[in-house]
Amino acid sequence: MNAVDPPDTPAKFAVPVASHLVARPRLEEQLTAGLGCPVTLVAATAGWGKTLLAASWLAAGAGDRQAAWVRLDSDDDDPVGFWRTVAAALAPVTGPEAGAALRRLTVDTRDVDEALPAGFAAALRLAPRPVVLVLDNLHEVTSPEVHAGLVRLVERPLPALSMLVLTRRDPPWPLSRLRMAGLLAEVRAQDLAFREAEAAELFALLHVDLDPWQVRRLVERTEGWPAGLRLVALHLHDRADVEAEVAAFSGDDHSVAGYLVTEVLDAQPPELVRFVEKISTVDLVCADLADALTGRRDSEQVLTELAASHLFVQAVDRPGRWYHLHRLIGDLLQARPVPRRERRDLRRRAAEWFARNGMPLDAVRSAIAGALWPLAADLVGRHLVVLVLGGHSRDLERVLDRVPRAVTAAHPELACGLAAARVVRGVRNEVAELIAAGRARIGGLPPRRAARARILHDLTAGALARIEGDWDTAVALYRSVPVDPVTLAGLGLVKAETVPVLVNNFLGMAALLSGDLPEADRELRAAVSATVEPRPISQLNAAAYLTMVRCERGELDTAERAALEVIGTAVDAGLDNFPQAAGAYLTMAHVALDRAEPDEIDDWLGRAEAAQAIAAEPHVRVEVALLLAARRVAARNPERALSGLRATAASVDLPTLPPAVRQRWSLTEATLLANLGNPSLARALLDRLPPARSPSAAPMAARLLVLLDDLPAAVAARSRVEVADHPRGRVDIALLDTVLAAATGDEDAAPDRLEEALTAAEPWSLRRPFLAEVIDLRPLLERRLERGTLVPAFVVDILTRLSGAAGAAPENRAQVDPLTERERTVLRYLASTLSNSEIAAELYVSVNTVKTHERALYRKLGVTNRREAVAQARALDLL
Repeated sequence: MNAVDPPDTPAKFAVPVASHLVARPRLEEQLTAGLGCPVTLVAATAGWGKTLLAASWLAAGAGDRQAAWVRLDSDDDDPVGFWRTVAAALAPVTGPEAGAALRRLTVDTRDVDEALPAGFAAALRLAPRPVVLVLDNLHEVTSPEVHAGLVRLVERPLPALSMLVLTRRDPPWPLSRLRMAGLLAEVRAQDLAFREAEAAELFALLHVDLDPWQVRRLVERTEGWPAGLRLVALHLHDRADVEAEVAAFSGDDHSVAGYLVTEVLDAQPPELVRFVEKISTVDLVCADLADALTGRRDSEQVLTELAASHLFVQAVDRPGRWYHLHRLIGDLLQARPVPRRERRDLRRRAAEWFARNGMPLDAVRSAIAGALWPLAADLVGRHLVVLVLGGHSRDLERVLDRVPRAVTAAHPELACGLAAARVVRGVRNEVAELIAAGRARIGGLPPRRAARARILHDLTAGALARIEGDWDTAVALYRSVPVDPVTLAGLGLVKAETVPVLVNNFLGMAALLSGDLPEADRELRAAVSATVEPRPISQLNAAAYLTMVRCERGELDTAERAALEVIGTAVDAGLDNFPQAAGAYLTMAHVALDRAEPDEIDDWLGRAEAAQAIAAEPHVRVEVALLLAARRVAARNPERALSGLRATAASVDLPTLPPAVRQRWSLTEATLLANLGNPSLARALLDRLPPARSPSAAPMAARLLVLLDDLPAAVAARSRVEVADHPRGRVDIALLDTVLAAATGDEDAAPDRLEEALTAAEPWSLRRPFLAEVIDLRPLLERRLERGTLVPAFVVDILTRLSGAAGAAPENRAQVDPLTERERTVLRYLASTLSNSEIAAELYVSVNTVKTHERALYRKLGVTNRREAVAQARALDLL
């Protein structure tokens, strides 16, 4: 048996192939004219050719518009599922910018029912040209919320969107009002009905020779019903006395549809009827799947012949030649009595074929439809990682929700599958109970399946612990998952090689958030370096967080290069607005903040927030808020920094964050309070915190104690600091020692420790620690410059930035002619021990240029030499 490649276009997006049809230009012109309205409604019962008409119109160019097709079913009968489906359908045809925005809407998340229609509309406003959205089988959707959203799109039309709605019954819309407002075009059964000329062409196409009278009689009897005419044609094919058959035909039977289908089916060879009955087990079929269901080897030929008749099956525009049964035929065949054992056997064959051909969700769906619980459980266990990572968690949940709860609880893989499908989307409902029920039954599984189920349960329970804020439990559970390739390979878990990536990615992220940078680096590197094809999106996430590790170490240049590489990869893959890219944007914002380049910060923070718009991670929102607060403090707006923090705190469940993140948040808030003149509130907040011991939090606590004038406690806090062996750690501890030395009057230690901080920071342009220190470092920096420093240009740069942030000049500055920017720079160098030639080398100018600036300075300051110039500049607060 030759396997068929699984179609790379979802079944619901496949446009039916419109071939060997009667040309109906009058109807196609009607659809084109309908583009002047936001929506065209094609409403008629089964068999009126709605789908074929729309398909042929699309094939003819759809009014020179790009088009997207959605075949709706019961899975789309909720707001989230519906809007994600239409977003996924339109993303490929709306241009890069709109397509990226629509793809963001397809990401699994929680509580977005109201946001999705608005996001859908906002995305389509970015489309460069109009598109057509075909909604086939809208009668399958009953959700009031979905219909309300569609009505809003009609009443507030988008310039880039026209909808073509195909339905068996009128939707619950205010149709009269929409007609009067000119917002609705309609095609009804009377429009779809075949005229005599069209019917004559149909009979000729199907090789049935009728005279005009016979055609007229059949059109009258069927009232132009297209499916009825096709059925009649098939019924009359090869009949000896066609005239008698036409004369005997009556449309007065209790059911024209039932009569014709019965007549046609009864006239077919029993083998053909049996073939169609068996393939009706599935919604979509290819020749290889049909062979598996029927036991035949000629299914391709049979399907091709059936498709040519446009009666039983219809070809769809997908790779591999796929077909689906006409809905009318499928419904009638499914209603026929079939022995339960036979129907279950067909479902089993379909499930096994889907599993072999890389279509696990269809496999699970078929097994569950046949109540094949052990098979469904085994399929879920083998394919759960693929389904969840492939973005099918909502679809999997809907399928598994149809299983009776008692059955779910009895099968560990089904329980875990439903729990995982929910927890991945941040939904906690029943998850703990499902995990507990599944664990209780694992012991009853065969050893191999039991080992696999334990891994899946640990991963799912770890994800639940994380969203509940129990990070210690989450870490312990993830650490219990085996990552050895040999062990995983023996469990029959599809894509088992992604499990180590998941584990390393989470453990690395957890270590980063707890402040353990060496562990974070090790785990994230392991995730990024794993060889997995195709590369899972979790590797992008790990690479993004790895750039944050480098930034936390203060290695700004390395962090920036790595972050830009991650962003480039995300852009190439169309994932630049996905949550997995957020870490790289945070890194770029942090780098800009550390370099004191404020103009770039807002853009990167905006991108990070956009990437979190659909599936927000609380810790990312907190990191954005902390960076934004630092940005506002740098802009001398601490009040807004504090109000922004508190606004975020009101919308984020802070207790669910790792303890180190919560501590850093509280220390930032307390520092802002102290700077805003609320030391008592700041101290109360600090006293509620456990002793800070991490390399990042402990120095923050010590600095806060300096602000609160509690030097003994600050010194004690300094003694608990573990010095981190990286640029930021060395800068941080050296600056803290500088502050403490200055506060305690140790005038010898302060400049020496300051020099250590400067020399550690200069290679990375790490400016912010000096600009945001709790004391004014300018006197110490000037003294360091006078004594000599290994990095004079960096010191001058910091002093210039500190002076620019120091506020208005004193009145006595008015006695001096304004200095140019270059004169200010030279003045700072004059305060150092550098000679004129060394200053010229630092500034990349000639010695004569330096002397020219010196003479201008002497004149403006009213002095005659370098020493007097420095003294006068200090007296005027120019240094």
